[in-house]
Amino acid sequence: MPDDDLTREVQELRKALEELRESFAVVSQMAQAYLRLINLYAQYGGLGIEVAVPEIKHDPISREIVRILFDLKRANMSQIARELKGRRGKASRNTVRTKLRELVELGIVVEVPGERGKVYALSREVVKKWLEMIGMPIRFDQTNDY
Repeated sequence: MPDDDLTREVQELRKALEELRESFAVVSQMAQAYLRLINLYAQYGGLGIEVAVPEIKHDPISREIVRILFDLKRANMSQIARELKGRRGKASRNTVRTKLRELVELGIVVEVPGERGKVYALSREVVKKWLEMIGMPIRFDQTNDY
């Protein structure tokens, strides 16, 4: 009997040790991601999307459209123009149309068929690059957002 108790205790200790190792691995990943963010902030002076997508760095309207698509996930041109007007105070559908066309050509935004026409979303590559840059271990097979 005492051997059975000892065996059970050793198994419980092994299990507890393995759980501690897994917890430590998660904390270690979080610390590395935090340090990466601090480094990016120090290097670029901020953590805006333009760090991951440098093509939009000097275009404030495109940069804001990309931010809008990060917030809304998917939106049609009217929704983007409305949101852009709310954020910047002005926005024309023609400007939004032109900027969306440019962003699609750059591979930053993709057209997605919607219920009532074209809907725009960020490309998976952009989202993946952003998540990798900030250290978020999200796999696309776990989400349908992008």
